[in-house]
Amino acid sequence: MIKKTVSEIRQMLGLKNENTMVDEVAVKGVCIDSRQVEAGNLFIPLVGERVNGHAYADMALANGAAAMLWNVNEPNPPKDAAVILVEDTAAALWRLAGAYRLLCHYKTVGITGSNGKTSTKDMVAGVLSERYRVMKTQGNHNNEIGVPLTLLSFDEDIDVAVVEMGMENRHEIEALCEIVKPDIGIITNVGVAHLENLGSMANIAKAKCELIEGLHNGSAFFYNGDDPYLGQEIPSHDLRQLRVQTFGEGEHNDCRLTSFSQHHEGITFTLSLTDQTFSCNILGRHQAMNGCAAYLAGHELGMSDDEIQRGFQRVETTSMRNELSSVGKWLVLNDAYKSNPQSALAALATFDQIKGGNRIAVLGDMLDLGETSPMLHEQLGRDCAKFKLDKVFCLGPLAEYIAKGAKAAGISDVRHFIERDELLAALLAETDHEATVLFKGSRGMKLDEIFDQIKEKVK
Repeated sequence: MIKKTVSEIRQMLGLKNENTMVDEVAVKGVCIDSRQVEAGNLFIPLVGERVNGHAYADMALANGAAAMLWNVNEPNPPKDAAVILVEDTAAALWRLAGAYRLLCHYKTVGITGSNGKTSTKDMVAGVLSERYRVMKTQGNHNNEIGVPLTLLSFDEDIDVAVVEMGMENRHEIEALCEIVKPDIGIITNVGVAHLENLGSMANIAKAKCELIEGLHNGSAFFYNGDDPYLGQEIPSHDLRQLRVQTFGEGEHNDCRLTSFSQHHEGITFTLSLTDQTFSCNILGRHQAMNGCAAYLAGHELGMSDDEIQRGFQRVETTSMRNELSSVGKWLVLNDAYKSNPQSALAALATFDQIKGGNRIAVLGDMLDLGETSPMLHEQLGRDCAKFKLDKVFCLGPLAEYIAKGAKAAGISDVRHFIERDELLAALLAETDHEATVLFKGSRGMKLDEIFDQIKEKVK
């Protein structure tokens, strides 16, 4: 993490050195949440729509903050603290992260895409950690606040940083690249997430491909060669100064998935570029696709096939993504962090390979899909009939369309719930029987909390 004095931080922010008694106060790490401040942190109070972080300065100091930024237009800065006055704390966070990045000499892998970027980040970091000192984005801190915080959390002397970059609108990936400065860029795919904001799949592809323009000459660029929207957008970019490779299942790809198998402990797969067999403690055919990108990143940074395979054994996954666990008589696949049509189908395909008892899919609303949302939900319901499902439980107002589609497709036991307590009661009634259960929905549906309640009640 960043370790600087107050004077050095002022310089990084382009501020005049005030030659005060606090100039040599040492700062270690940054934090924007006063409740999570640790000793030595630089507290950066942000002004949001509902909360003004400046109101919690005393709590931050009580928790050990060594210094803090402070908007010049906010009254009553703490008098007995190392305070750095700035025009805008959010802009200062961004500038500090950019300045810190310039001081660091590690290689950076930047990853974006509608689906799979978090799992790809985890797999790339795991593979590279077999040879290098690696740090990665924690959780999915991938937006205009999360990315600068991520950069400031990295140690200055690491070898490789793996950074997840998300977006909701045009020019956001472009802006993130300005501070991330990726040496390797990966685009996993283009899906309907954020369709509400961007209006069309073509616009989503344009937003994702802003990563290309953020790469410097000589960078490596890897992308999903099976994705039709990337196939349409990428030819409009100048790739001549980049080392470009595609991955996927189609014969035209540079790195092609040639075989795949799944078991409860994980996946095994092979690739066209090597005779090596790879295995990883993660579930889903789509994860083998992410593994293609991880292989290319490892190969780009000089790793052998044996090193890459050992790296796959080091992958540490982010929670609520394809987590398989036993709860009483149930075997549960918890994939409740986010959902859209593509990721829901991938979860169902993964779930289809898991055997045991009644098969129950618990599906929640898929949010932020725009005007076509009802149609996309109903289509997902119809697609459920392609998989071995005994029951489909749906939660939320939009999930009513999932239920409608599933019934129309011939699934006999389909239930729709608006109230979470009603869904919980229905699921608890199933816990006396052996079952395999999938939880999949957008984060706002909080299906993970329902699963946690079931775990509490079923010992």
